[in-house]
Amino acid sequence: MKPKQLHHASIRVSDLERSREFYEELLSLRQIDRPNLGVDGVWYGIGNGQLHLIAGQPMGMKIDPSGPHFAIEVENLDDARRQLAARGVEVLDPGGDQLWCLDPDGYTVEITCVPSLRGR
Repeated sequence: MKPKQLHHASIRVSDLERSREFYEELLSLRQIDRPNLGVDGVWYGIGNGQLHLIAGQPMGMKIDPSGPHFAIEVENLDDARRQLAARGVEVLDPGGDQLWCLDPDGYTVEITCVPSLRGR
């Protein structure tokens, strides 16, 4: 696997408006475009990386992509898939530009080849 950079960190928030006030008004973060993911949330650009706020409750899955996690951008996601499979690492892989796995301590790690939204 060839990591390029930290792509984003995601946190789950209990009150999206209260969190937006904190991040936008106090910390002066600027929103960036966010696709409709079926759950409420907001994304912020910070340098070359991003902070994703996700509103809602846990999905009740072993590997929960809506929960707190960080994402590492890699050069080639198919290589990452092969290497994870070769090591027997369980993944949540919807077949797109990202997948999720758990590290040895149970933290969710997203592996992505979606480029960062630089300059936004």
